[in-house]
Amino acid sequence: MLRSLLITVVSGLTMLFAACTSQKVQSLTKTTQETLELVKKEAQRAIALTVEKVKNYEVDPDIGKEIIRNLKDAERKIDTQLAVAVQLEKTGSREEILQFAERTNVIIQSALTDLKSLNDLYDISTFSSFETATFFPAGMFGIPPEKQDEAKKSIEPIVQRIIKFFGDHPRQRFVAVIVCYGFSDETPIAKESPLYSPLLAKMKTNNPTRQELNVKLSELRAKSIANLLVDLIKINEGLIPNPKLINYDIKWMGKGEELPYPDRVRDYKADDKRRRMVSLIWNVLPGSLYAQGLSNDTAMR
Repeated sequence: MLRSLLITVVSGLTMLFAACTSQKVQSLTKTTQETLELVKKEAQRAIALTVEKVKNYEVDPDIGKEIIRNLKDAERKIDTQLAVAVQLEKTGSREEILQFAERTNVIIQSALTDLKSLNDLYDISTFSSFETATFFPAGMFGIPPEKQDEAKKSIEPIVQRIIKFFGDHPRQRFVAVIVCYGFSDETPIAKESPLYSPLLAKMKTNNPTRQELNVKLSELRAKSIANLLVDLIKINEGLIPNPKLINYDIKWMGKGEELPYPDRVRDYKADDKRRRMVSLIWNVLPGSLYAQGLSNDTAMR
């Protein structure tokens, strides 16, 4: 729908610009108003889709709030343009209407391009989860050499989906937001364990609780997966049409013994391999909907 709307908007407004008699000027104002209303509806639809994606764990909640905030800002700007259009229709001169329509046409095309790419993103699965045993032997938070091939095989399909998305939208500026969460079960980490000292060295307390140790363990495992994904994107960067248009916002967090997605699984146990997992969410967002990633200046190097 967005693709056909974008084509219709561009061709329709271009034709009106090309033949602006006094009657056409009035038609231009009306067409601009109608198009702004359509863009507003698409923005509202994108907000509803974002809420659904957050609910389904395909958009991180904080990222979702940022997307929705920017979409609502876009709605307010459209309302401002609509109010101007109404006033110009009543009292505007031919020159004022033409200038307004030209400015608004740029806004409309930019908004539709961004909404289309967001819509395309939401058609793709952007959530993955893995048992930590896929990447880490017991007692480790780094991916050892013997696990590298298996780990890369698991992550490579995600990398290919991200790169394909860049290729499908070669001239847009994007922020690739990658969020990785680590989870653990309630298995204690004994002081005699070879894992204890390396974890303790990365903590701010000398006497951590079981829960704190598991939070740190899950955080470091999430960081390892995020770094692997970044490394694989770097290796394949030659496949990205214009890498300079892409910024990256990479996040990882340890959830420790927090139950992963309890609305999906209700029979977790204290010692449960289903709780020992890493989940990964990726979203490639237009800069207008995630300006935070642009201000971070986190282009892949």
